[in-house]
Amino acid sequence: MEPVHVTVAGAAIALAFVASIGSVIVWMLRLPEQTPTSLRVAKAMRMADYANLILVPVLGTALSDRMVALGAQMAKARKSEMVVFCVIEVPWSLPLSAHLEAAERMAQEALDRAQRITNHYDVPLTSRIIHARGAGTAIVEEAVNSGADIILMGDLPGRAGETRFNAATNYVFTHAPCEVVIDRPALDNLFLMLDKDVNYDPSAGVTRKAQSN
Repeated sequence: MEPVHVTVAGAAIALAFVASIGSVIVWMLRLPEQTPTSLRVAKAMRMADYANLILVPVLGTALSDRMVALGAQMAKARKSEMVVFCVIEVPWSLPLSAHLEAAERMAQEALDRAQRITNHYDVPLTSRIIHARGAGTAIVEEAVNSGADIILMGDLPGRAGETRFNAATNYVFTHAPCEVVIDRPALDNLFLMLDKDVNYDPSAGVTRKAQSN
């Protein structure tokens, strides 16, 4: 067998080829950064797999309960992830980290109500409390940061007979990066849906809490 002769030019070409292959492998294995584009791609993949992300902001009212029930039914049918959150609006005179005991207690009660409803449908739930200056901006930021596919929320008019969205709903409807489903109760059902002593039971519909003696 004849000996193999290696020339300087041949060695240089071989090294360049190995270096190019190595750089391609490193590029393929490198974890991409989370960017708006990558979030949109991930969102499209979730939609293709019917594993959407559903966001439901809650207030602890029967109207919120009804939206949670709707979200739970959607999540179960589409094998979706569901996130429920309550926004505590912190006054500008206080830091965002301020401890607002009454507001946080009400927020936790709202999340507990949501948990009971999703348990009825056997749907896993992620829940959290968010401190923000405004509910509308907080909801949109949560949708952007999580790459949400849909927001389900109730709209409560500022006064009886009001036809415009309230400020938070209007902001979400205008700036949300995803689909938004808004539920506004009929006028004759408005005050019932606002009453925090009224629950929305998936089995029995709207029911009033039992009053303790």
